[in-house]
Amino acid sequence: MVADVAAYLNGRGHRNVGARAAGLAGAEDSDVVEYCLTNNLVVVTFDLDFRDSVLRAGCRCLCIRTPELTARERLTAQYNEVVQLLASGARLATLPAKGAAFEGRRTPPPPRRSTRGRRR
Repeated sequence: MVADVAAYLNGRGHRNVGARAAGLAGAEDSDVVEYCLTNNLVVVTFDLDFRDSVLRAGCRCLCIRTPELTARERLTAQYNEVVQLLASGARLATLPAKGAAFEGRRTPPPPRRSTRGRRR
C-alpha cells in the first residue's frame, strides 16, 4: 500500500523518499521526523500514533486511514484538496475511511523551544 501511494505522488511531481531509501529503516520516529523537517518533506503515514508525534514535532503530515478503499483510491479522490491544504500552510491532512468527510485543518505551530538558560 505504501508503494502505491508513493508511486501516485511521484507520478504527480511530488518528490518522495521512503524511510529505507533515506537510511532510516528501523529508525526511531523522532529521527524520521527530524529528517523530514530538515529536508522540507511531508510525512505520509497510516499510523495514528505516528501522526500525533509528527504533529507535535511541527512537521507536515498526510495521514491516510485504512481500509475499505485502498489508500491510492482515497488519495486519488481527494488529491486536489490535499495538495491545496498542505500548500496553504496546513500541517495535517487526513484521508478518512470510505464514506467519511475529508479532514483538513490548520494547526498552530508548535511552541518554539527556548535555548535560554540551557547549558551546552
